[in-house]
Amino acid sequence: MIFTPELMKLENGAPVTNEADMHLRREEMLEILKKYAYGDMPAPVPVSGEVVSAEKKCAAGKAMLYGINITCDFGEKQFTFPVKLFMPHGEGRRKLITVINFTESPYDKYIPSEEIIDNGFALAYIWYEDIASDSADFEKGVAPFFPRTGSGRDPAKISMWAWGLSRALDYLSTRDDVDPDNLAVIGHSRLGKTALWCAANDERVKFACSNDSGCMGAAYHRTLHEGGEPLSSIANVFPYWFCENIQKFEGDSSALPYDQHFLLACIAPRFVLINSASLNDWADPYSEQLTCAAASPAWKVYGKAGYKGGTEEYGADEGCLYGEVAYFKRYGVHFLGRKDWQNLMFVISHNT
Repeated sequence: MIFTPELMKLENGAPVTNEADMHLRREEMLEILKKYAYGDMPAPVPVSGEVVSAEKKCAAGKAMLYGINITCDFGEKQFTFPVKLFMPHGEGRRKLITVINFTESPYDKYIPSEEIIDNGFALAYIWYEDIASDSADFEKGVAPFFPRTGSGRDPAKISMWAWGLSRALDYLSTRDDVDPDNLAVIGHSRLGKTALWCAANDERVKFACSNDSGCMGAAYHRTLHEGGEPLSSIANVFPYWFCENIQKFEGDSSALPYDQHFLLACIAPRFVLINSASLNDWADPYSEQLTCAAASPAWKVYGKAGYKGGTEEYGADEGCLYGEVAYFKRYGVHFLGRKDWQNLMFVISHNT
């Protein structure tokens, strides 16, 4: 199967044959994604973290639940947002999963926190609207710190949420109860897109997981299947998730100089897990599977296996969780479920 645009050629036409070439190609792909998809990723700023609360008997008494304020220093002004951190009782550094999610409370339907703790992981929880509103309003949250220039590639909301996710990691990775070599990020739907974009830019993230991220996430939009969300729809309904330049291509996504395998390939040689749902046609599960295959050559340059699955469409509760690029399609609807979390914990545990 041939995937376009070409992943393994530099913009000067030279083939990518080694790690140095792939490093250059990653920078080219990030630039393309910033220009045409998510907007620029704002630069890091100094960050501090303050523990403002501590619940000792969280999750049936198995963990601490810390309330932490993350303060980003922009010089004359600061921006602060909260993070909740579940930390299992006991000594040692814990592998950390950071989830960016849709509600303020960490006790959410999407988060099986006790099961995650029982498996030995720490879990950091971020409500995405504490970083920036999910709207066309660029006056709330961190958005005013990134003035609009009209360039067509100003930071969109997905870039802002991903930026905040990285700023939380700036603090969390320095804690003496967190293993900084085993950091994972996960998100569902639009926040699955966010998790992938965060990991593409932030090389500290060893494991990235998107769940039902679909169009402009893990779905390969040049191969749209029946019921799948087209670029024209998402660009019109949620234009603020993406930079203004994407509007130029909403009528013909084939004219874009990239497809979503670029996004996954920017995570190489680290680990990425793409979770799909069998009844979620809108997110186009089969295209998400094909994107894993299309991105896989980026890992092979590093001597890695990449995606070990095939391109024949998987059925419900099928996939391949081995290799640096894992894919699984569980039975069910658009939801971040227990099986999706189990898949991520499996991938982390078998690669550390």
